[in-house]
Amino acid sequence: MLGVAVGDLRSRPVGFQQAVALRVSAEDVPDLGLAGDLEVRGTATNLGEDGVRVDLQVEAVLLRECARCLRDVELPIDTEAEETFHDSGDEPLITLDTIDLEPVIHEAVVLAEPMRVLCSPDCRGLCPKCGKDWNEGPCDCTDDEPDPRLAALAKLLPPREE
Repeated sequence: MLGVAVGDLRSRPVGFQQAVALRVSAEDVPDLGLAGDLEVRGTATNLGEDGVRVDLQVEAVLLRECARCLRDVELPIDTEAEETFHDSGDEPLITLDTIDLEPVIHEAVVLAEPMRVLCSPDCRGLCPKCGKDWNEGPCDCTDDEPDPRLAALAKLLPPREE
Protein backbone atom coordinates (compact mmCIF):
# COMPACT_ATOMS: atom_id res chain seq x y z
CA MET A 1 0.00 0.00 0.00
CA LEU A 2 1.25 3.45 -0.91
CA GLY A 3 -0.28 5.24 2.02
CA VAL A 4 -0.04 8.69 3.50
CA ALA A 5 -0.91 9.36 7.16
CA VAL A 6 -3.60 11.99 7.60
CA GLY A 7 -4.47 11.53 11.30
CA ASP A 8 -2.74 14.76 12.32
CA LEU A 9 -4.23 16.58 9.33
CA ARG A 10 -7.78 15.57 10.29
CA SER A 11 -7.36 17.13 13.75
CA ARG A 12 -6.37 20.49 12.21
CA PRO A 13 -8.76 23.24 11.07
CA VAL A 14 -10.64 22.97 7.79
CA GLY A 15 -8.43 24.10 4.92
CA PHE A 16 -5.18 23.06 6.61
CA GLN A 17 -2.73 21.50 4.17
CA GLN A 18 -0.04 18.87 4.59
CA ALA A 19 2.74 18.10 2.12
CA VAL A 20 2.76 14.70 0.43
CA ALA A 21 6.03 13.27 -0.89
CA LEU A 22 6.59 9.66 -1.93
CA ARG A 23 9.33 7.89 -3.82
CA VAL A 24 8.18 4.50 -5.04
CA SER A 25 10.52 1.87 -6.44
CA ALA A 26 9.65 -0.19 -9.50
CA GLU A 27 9.44 -3.33 -7.34
CA ASP A 28 6.63 -1.81 -5.24
CA VAL A 29 4.34 -1.36 -8.28
CA PRO A 30 5.44 -4.03 -10.79
CA ASP A 31 2.29 -3.76 -12.92
CA LEU A 32 3.20 -0.23 -14.09
CA GLY A 33 6.40 -1.30 -15.88
CA LEU A 34 8.60 1.41 -14.43
CA ALA A 35 12.14 1.94 -15.69
CA GLY A 36 13.10 3.63 -12.40
CA ASP A 37 11.55 5.20 -9.35
CA LEU A 38 8.20 6.94 -9.38
CA GLU A 39 8.04 10.30 -7.59
CA VAL A 40 4.88 11.77 -6.11
CA ARG A 41 4.61 15.29 -4.68
CA GLY A 42 1.60 17.27 -3.64
CA THR A 43 -0.68 18.34 -0.85
CA ALA A 44 -3.45 16.85 1.27
CA THR A 45 -6.12 19.33 2.37
CA ASN A 46 -8.50 18.86 5.30
CA LEU A 47 -12.08 19.35 4.08
CA GLY A 48 -13.65 18.72 7.48
CA GLU A 49 -16.69 16.43 7.27
CA ASP A 50 -16.18 16.11 3.50
CA GLY A 51 -12.90 14.23 4.02
CA VAL A 52 -9.45 14.94 2.60
CA ARG A 53 -8.58 16.18 -0.89
CA VAL A 54 -5.25 15.11 -2.32
CA ASP A 55 -3.62 16.98 -5.22
CA LEU A 56 -0.63 15.12 -6.67
CA GLN A 57 2.11 15.61 -9.25
CA VAL A 58 3.29 12.20 -10.51
CA GLU A 59 6.58 11.73 -12.39
CA ALA A 60 7.89 8.44 -13.70
CA VAL A 61 9.78 6.82 -16.55
CA LEU A 62 8.00 3.82 -18.03
CA LEU A 63 9.60 1.03 -20.02
CA ARG A 64 7.55 0.20 -23.13
CA GLU A 65 8.03 -1.34 -26.60
CA CYS A 66 7.98 0.64 -29.82
CA ALA A 67 4.79 -0.19 -31.72
CA ARG A 68 6.70 -0.47 -35.02
CA CYS A 69 10.12 -2.01 -34.32
CA LEU A 70 9.61 -3.54 -30.83
CA ARG A 71 12.68 -1.82 -29.35
CA ASP A 72 12.57 -0.88 -25.67
CA VAL A 73 11.57 2.75 -25.16
CA GLU A 74 11.88 4.82 -22.00
CA LEU A 75 8.74 6.94 -21.80
CA PRO A 76 8.78 9.88 -19.35
CA ILE A 77 5.44 10.63 -17.68
CA ASP A 78 4.64 13.86 -15.83
CA THR A 79 0.99 14.14 -14.85
CA GLU A 80 -1.37 15.45 -12.19
CA ALA A 81 -4.03 13.67 -10.14
CA GLU A 82 -6.70 14.84 -7.74
CA GLU A 83 -8.94 12.77 -5.49
CA THR A 84 -11.20 13.36 -2.49
CA PHE A 85 -11.17 10.71 0.23
CA HIS A 86 -13.82 10.27 2.91
CA ASP A 87 -14.18 8.13 6.01
CA SER A 88 -17.91 7.51 5.97
CA GLY A 89 -20.42 5.86 3.68
CA ASP A 90 -20.56 2.37 2.24
CA GLU A 91 -16.86 2.16 1.36
CA PRO A 92 -14.69 4.39 3.54
CA LEU A 93 -11.52 5.44 1.72
CA ILE A 94 -9.69 6.58 4.85
CA THR A 95 -8.84 3.68 7.14
CA LEU A 96 -6.88 3.98 10.38
CA ASP A 97 -6.06 7.61 9.49
CA THR A 98 -4.24 6.49 6.34
CA ILE A 99 -5.09 7.09 2.69
CA ASP A 100 -4.09 4.50 0.10
CA LEU A 101 -2.77 6.48 -2.87
CA GLU A 102 -1.90 3.47 -5.03
CA PRO A 103 -5.16 3.44 -7.06
CA VAL A 104 -4.91 7.19 -7.70
CA ILE A 105 -1.27 6.97 -8.76
CA HIS A 106 -1.91 3.91 -10.94
CA GLU A 107 -4.83 5.59 -12.72
CA ALA A 108 -2.86 8.80 -13.29
CA VAL A 109 0.07 6.94 -14.87
CA VAL A 110 -2.11 4.75 -17.08
CA LEU A 111 -4.16 7.71 -18.32
CA ALA A 112 -1.01 9.71 -19.10
CA GLU A 113 0.41 7.02 -21.39
CA PRO A 114 0.04 7.60 -25.13
CA MET A 115 -2.04 5.06 -27.04
CA ARG A 116 0.90 4.27 -29.32
CA VAL A 117 4.54 4.39 -28.24
CA LEU A 118 7.22 4.96 -30.88
CA CYS A 119 10.99 4.98 -30.39
CA SER A 120 11.09 7.97 -32.77
CA PRO A 121 8.50 9.66 -35.00
CA ASP A 122 10.29 8.41 -38.13
CA CYS A 123 10.66 4.76 -37.00
CA ARG A 124 10.54 2.57 -40.11
CA GLY A 125 9.45 -0.64 -38.34
CA LEU A 126 10.11 -4.25 -39.27
CA CYS A 127 10.00 -6.02 -42.63
CA PRO A 128 6.76 -8.05 -42.71
CA LYS A 129 8.49 -10.88 -44.59
CA CYS A 130 11.84 -11.42 -42.86
CA GLY A 131 11.47 -9.33 -39.69
CA LYS A 132 14.59 -7.20 -40.24
CA ASP A 133 14.59 -3.84 -38.49
CA TRP A 134 14.37 -1.27 -41.30
CA ASN A 135 15.91 1.37 -39.00
CA GLU A 136 19.21 -0.53 -39.35
CA GLY A 137 19.01 -0.64 -43.14
CA PRO A 138 17.08 -2.31 -45.95
CA CYS A 139 16.56 -6.05 -46.10
CA ASP A 140 17.10 -8.44 -49.03
CA CYS A 141 13.41 -9.17 -49.56
CA THR A 142 11.92 -8.40 -52.96
CA ASP A 143 8.46 -7.25 -53.87
CA ASP A 144 8.28 -9.53 -56.95
CA GLU A 145 5.64 -11.77 -55.45
CA PRO A 146 2.20 -10.19 -55.59
CA ASP A 147 0.00 -10.21 -52.54
CA PRO A 148 -2.08 -13.43 -52.75
CA ARG A 149 -5.11 -11.52 -51.43
CA LEU A 150 -5.07 -9.43 -54.61
CA ALA A 151 -4.59 -12.32 -57.05
CA ALA A 152 -8.16 -12.07 -58.37
CA LEU A 153 -7.69 -8.37 -59.15
CA ALA A 154 -4.39 -9.06 -60.91
CA LYS A 155 -6.26 -11.17 -63.47
CA LEU A 156 -8.21 -8.08 -64.53
CA LEU A 157 -5.02 -6.19 -65.45
CA PRO A 158 -3.41 -6.57 -68.86
CA PRO A 159 -0.18 -8.60 -68.82
CA ARG A 160 2.99 -6.61 -68.19
CA GLU A 161 5.57 -6.34 -70.89
CA GLU A 162 9.12 -6.93 -69.78
